[in-house]
Amino acid sequence: MDINNSTLPNKTAVIVISDLHINSTVAICPPIVQLDDGGTYNASRTQRWLWRCWLDFWARVQEDAGGYRKILVINGDLGELDTKRRSVQIITANKSTILNTVRDVLEPASWDALYIVRGTRAHVGKSAWLEEEIGKDLMAQPSDKDIASWWQIRASVEGVRFDISHHASMGRLPWNRTNSAVKMASETIWNYMVERRAEPPNIVIRSHNHIYVDAAVNGTHSYFTPAWTAATEFAYRIGFENTIANVGGLVFLCENGEYKMKHYKYTPDRERRVWQMKL
Repeated sequence: MDINNSTLPNKTAVIVISDLHINSTVAICPPIVQLDDGGTYNASRTQRWLWRCWLDFWARVQEDAGGYRKILVINGDLGELDTKRRSVQIITANKSTILNTVRDVLEPASWDALYIVRGTRAHVGKSAWLEEEIGKDLMAQPSDKDIASWWQIRASVEGVRFDISHHASMGRLPWNRTNSAVKMASETIWNYMVERRAEPPNIVIRSHNHIYVDAAVNGTHSYFTPAWTAATEFAYRIGFENTIANVGGLVFLCENGEYKMKHYKYTPDRERRVWQMKL
């Protein structure tokens, strides 16, 4: 698939965000969410910080990608349904309110073309029905007739080849995480060159782990994307209580078969607070 457009500048910014988990009480949301019964949900301190980062991210993207055609890729887990009922950390179970909240969160974003990649059933329902509905609502680019979301995107953008999908595993030990990116790049090269007899992608993008890491192997660069959420109850249960999820997004400025990657990252000022409690 070639998603270039001759009617627009021959410069394209591919903006990749993922794991927003909108409707989680620890993920990004507007300062106030209007509930269907007339009540309101007020964002927590962490959510207000995420919202400020979100607004700053889009302001910086607008500045750095000025003059570029903008393709926004939301790479899975856009919303949060908690279908496994692992916690009570959701704002509402009302589907209409969830869709409205997603629209409100995406209001500051801008794009010329939108692609939505399907995430995890535990978060967005079976066959990622929530992301499919959002894709139809926002008129995202379809993967097939009447199908508004994707399991995988393989596309050439201004001569730069992308392979984008949501799921990939990552080692739990911090010092081994780069190995996951090396593995992803190496395995992808093998899949394309040996099994498909095709050129491998220049860029491989995966999400799901909420941790940014990247590595390059023989011209193929793999990226694991950051997220827009803090730690959930599940994260504490599996022993990630001291791990801080990486927050931010990636932008690839593509032109004439080459690209520049910009990593927009946000880190909370936790050092000041870590040891503030005295017993």
